[in-house]
Amino acid sequence: MRSTQLKAAQISLVHQQDKTDCGIACLLSLIKYYDGSNTLENLRILSGTNSIGTTLLGLYQAANSIGFTAEGCESDLDSLIKHPNPCILHVTASGNSYHYVVCFGYFPVSNKTTANEATQAFLIGDPAKGVSYYSKEELADIWHTKTCLTLSPNEHFIKTSNKRQAKIRWIKDLIREDTHLLSIGACLGIFVAGLSLAMAIFSQRLIDDILPNKNLVKLLGGIILVFLLLLIKEGLSILRQHFLIRQAKLFNIRIISFFFNHLLSLPKSFFDTHKIGDMTARLNDTSRIQRAISQLAGSVVIDVLAVLISLILVFAYSLPVGFICLLVMPLFYLLIYKNNASIVKRQKNVMVGYAAVEANYISTLQGIETVKNNNSQNLFQEANHNIYKKFQEAVYSLNSIQIKLSAIVSTLGVLFLIGILSYCCYEVLNNQLQIGELIAILSMCGTMLPAVANLAMISIPINEAKIAFDRMFDFASSKSEKAESNELISAFECLSANRLFFRFAGRKPLLKDISFTIRKGEIVALMGENGCGKSTIAELLQKNYTAESGDIFINKSLLLQHIDIAAWRNLVKIVPQDIHIFNATVLENIAFEDATQKTSEVIQFLKQYGFSPYIDAMPQSIMTIVGEGGINLSGGQKQMIAIARALYKKPQLLILDEATAAMDRNSEQFVLALLSKLKKQMGIIFITHRLHVLKSLCDRIYLLENGTITTSGSHSDLIKGHNLYGNYWQDILH
Repeated sequence: MRSTQLKAAQISLVHQQDKTDCGIACLLSLIKYYDGSNTLENLRILSGTNSIGTTLLGLYQAANSIGFTAEGCESDLDSLIKHPNPCILHVTASGNSYHYVVCFGYFPVSNKTTANEATQAFLIGDPAKGVSYYSKEELADIWHTKTCLTLSPNEHFIKTSNKRQAKIRWIKDLIREDTHLLSIGACLGIFVAGLSLAMAIFSQRLIDDILPNKNLVKLLGGIILVFLLLLIKEGLSILRQHFLIRQAKLFNIRIISFFFNHLLSLPKSFFDTHKIGDMTARLNDTSRIQRAISQLAGSVVIDVLAVLISLILVFAYSLPVGFICLLVMPLFYLLIYKNNASIVKRQKNVMVGYAAVEANYISTLQGIETVKNNNSQNLFQEANHNIYKKFQEAVYSLNSIQIKLSAIVSTLGVLFLIGILSYCCYEVLNNQLQIGELIAILSMCGTMLPAVANLAMISIPINEAKIAFDRMFDFASSKSEKAESNELISAFECLSANRLFFRFAGRKPLLKDISFTIRKGEIVALMGENGCGKSTIAELLQKNYTAESGDIFINKSLLLQHIDIAAWRNLVKIVPQDIHIFNATVLENIAFEDATQKTSEVIQFLKQYGFSPYIDAMPQSIMTIVGEGGINLSGGQKQMIAIARALYKKPQLLILDEATAAMDRNSEQFVLALLSKLKKQMGIIFITHRLHVLKSLCDRIYLLENGTITTSGSHSDLIKGHNLYGNYWQDILH
């Protein structure tokens, strides 16, 4: 076993003990052990980690999804000794609470109780204690469950080197279009750096040559030359700034467009597990990346050249002073390097804190009505205060160390200049240096010193940009939703779900052995109590989720997972339980881009399908501004808009998830009559727990109980049996 791997595993385990549950820490340590790379946040999502912790099932699912071949099993100490790879053990910690540790293997170890006697022990990584050796008896005392998770990387496992290369390719692709602007900025920076030293050289010539010789011609010519050079320097600086701000504009537009477009292409399951505030915070991270690029292309070039040119000129004037500069400069970099890890940690805390603040603001304001109705303003004010306080404490901590470093760098710089001044004065008094040369050296050191400090401190914005880049890359590298193959489909005839099995990460099965069919020209119902999995089936049919096992066949022969997702969604439309209404007009919420491009056609559609009376009842009819989230609409009006939105696209398969639950009786009857009229043009899946709407509407009803379909049939079939549907109607009839 390589010591570097053990060291990486130990660091991971120790550092995670206060940040997450032990299961994620163990998995993260094994990822590092195999030279892989992943994030704590991603592993939590993949494993279904909550405030209680992570199940072994969750770890199994997370491990398989990131490129491990994982298997949960029961074992014993003898089998563990023979197992060639590290594995995660489910053990009992102090207080009889369940815990996870990593067993790296069974290795020789020196027995300290008997000199020179060799024995063997298990090398165990415990998130709470670090890496240490356990005898058979010690491990047996905590491993009562005898359950473990074996893992070995497969061809899908992503190593750190591969991820690093992917990051480099991504950033190269992002800045490739800016190469010419950055190159121009760098070239201009070279000229600016060279011209910045013109005054120092002129000062030396002025004091040592021109003034002592009273050469008015040289004096006048020198002043004019310096004036022109400084004027050119300022002009080039302004021109350079113009190119850099232009590059910044183009880069920011490009990276934001890419990032936002990529977000829109991610599967819905991604958004189910991430907070909106975290996404918007990462959009803001682009400014940090851009600042670092501008500094590298601009000020860093100038500072490097300023240091090199100044150092060459100082050596030309005085070799001892030049060597003193060479000896002192590394101290600045050593100072920053020593504090680099602490700075990086605090920068991460600031970004995470900002994301938490953003997420809290959005979440609270989205639920403002609930907050007010429950008189919970004080509770949310306190929560916001605590979250924002933590963020500001992170900012304060980062600023404090930066101020401390700046103070030390400034003090070191003052001592350096005083030392140079003292030595140069000594050389002047001993006639080893002229006064003009002293002034020139001091001027050059004054130019060199801030440039050296800037170059030493550049690691701070670069680290910040790297952290921001890594945070953006976590999202940018997430897989877009796409079919395994791109089989196109232009018509829907039937859908058959065959023995579907589904569960969320780390949780017990939600759907088990789900089978049903729907044909064009039919209305079928999925009926069951709240929380039984009806809406999850709708997500599976939209390709928002993927079943753990089972198949969905389209038109008898095509697997849904192989169908092009865009082509499928052109045929399928859904009216979800939670309807999102955009802050726009009613017309725009129904037809989107067609609201302005095909206004008359949209209006004709609303009349033809009978929506006009309900739309005209609104204050400005189709031009009514509905407000943020449809705040100006009732629940029934939102559902009416959502149904119109779905039907406007002429779907061939329509899924209605509690689509009439908020409507009054008249509106509901209108919708049911409309569906009956349109059923010949499409297949309709009606998901509901409101049984009274199913009697005359549906061709077939599927009853969903305890995660499985218990029975199915028509209204007349089901009322004869003892089932949820039949019991409901029997109670009414009696």
